[in-house]
Amino acid sequence: METKLSAHKAKKVLDTYQQASSKTEVDPSWTKYLLVTHPVEFITTIGRVSGRVIANVAPFATCLDTSYEPPYVTFSAALRQHSIGGQIQSKGKMNTYLNIRQNGLFIVNVPRISLLDVMDIIAYPYSRKGLEDKLEKAGLTKLRPFVLSRKHEIYPPLIGECLAHLECEVVDIHRPAESDHYNITGRVVGASYDESLGDEIDEIRVNLAKFIFHHFGANSENPKIRNIGTIYPTKREAITFKIEEKVSVRG
Repeated sequence: METKLSAHKAKKVLDTYQQASSKTEVDPSWTKYLLVTHPVEFITTIGRVSGRVIANVAPFATCLDTSYEPPYVTFSAALRQHSIGGQIQSKGKMNTYLNIRQNGLFIVNVPRISLLDVMDIIAYPYSRKGLEDKLEKAGLTKLRPFVLSRKHEIYPPLIGECLAHLECEVVDIHRPAESDHYNITGRVVGASYDESLGDEIDEIRVNLAKFIFHHFGANSENPKIRNIGTIYPTKREAITFKIEEKVSVRG
């Protein structure tokens, strides 16, 4: 059981801290500027809308693996539907969130940099009533997922033009206190990648890093300009944790 820190003992530790003279303090709202690398994922869902069953896709830069065993991924969806210039601010929830609430499934599709041109098409916010098939509008190919198609009657598609895919069943939807986003966690029940990435695990990972793109945020003075680009990994020796040693290319 943890006990309260002794102020006297803590002071000895705190006295070893140096003054942060080379740092500039800014407002906590800078969080989105200082955590700069956000890989963009295309998340597909499916839902019943006004008597129709329709597949949906939206780009998210808030996706991260949050458990290795079992494999979980978590992404954050805003509480309210986004709007763009000229639109009235929507009071409705995001279609991605509403679809996941209906059937508890989503697929994380990892796009290649060449799909940057379709990002605005799939990012366009539609009201629930007026929801259109953004996959068709963007000219993206819908593929049958490997695992979800065997386990469920209705399921979202893989995107054929993307490089990798994680098929997920939702295990938790949580809104942290006062947050303006829901954290949606799914257990990965199926995974696949495009054969063009290679055969060996390291080759696949390096090629993924080479071809995917990251969202670095809107320009602070002109939000119409967005900082988007690629990064490339550099090899270096470092400690390896046991949990990282269990590598298998094919399940």
